[in-house]
Amino acid sequence: AEGKTSSGDADPLIEIQRKKVVLSRQLIQIKGQMQMKQRAAKGTELTIAEIKTIPEDTQTYRAVGRMFLLTPMPEVRKGLKDFLDETLSDIEQLKAKEKYVEKQAKSVESELKQVEAESTGG
Repeated sequence: AEGKTSSGDADPLIEIQRKKVVLSRQLIQIKGQMQMKQRAAKGTELTIAEIKTIPEDTQTYRAVGRMFLLTPMPEVRKGLKDFLDETLSDIEQLKAKEKYVEKQAKSVESELKQVEAESTGG
């Protein structure tokens, strides 16, 4: 019976540590996704800046799978702008998600300190 009591005391501590590890992994994943999206946005911004100098009647192609389709310049510009808008929106969502997970991590950290204090004090 005593063995169950001591393992019962350790369970909350182990559970909190597990939550901390999960949240840390989520933060790393979110930051990685944000970096990827930011690189994509920067590349798209550079592309948009470059094609502004190209005449409107220039024949342009866009990649679709393994083939290239003739695409009018206005359509290419619109596609790039839409992609950039979507990417910037994704970045904002990831920033909000990052803040939320960081709050959770701080909460778990304080909970962990409280449980550790209780276990050493008791």
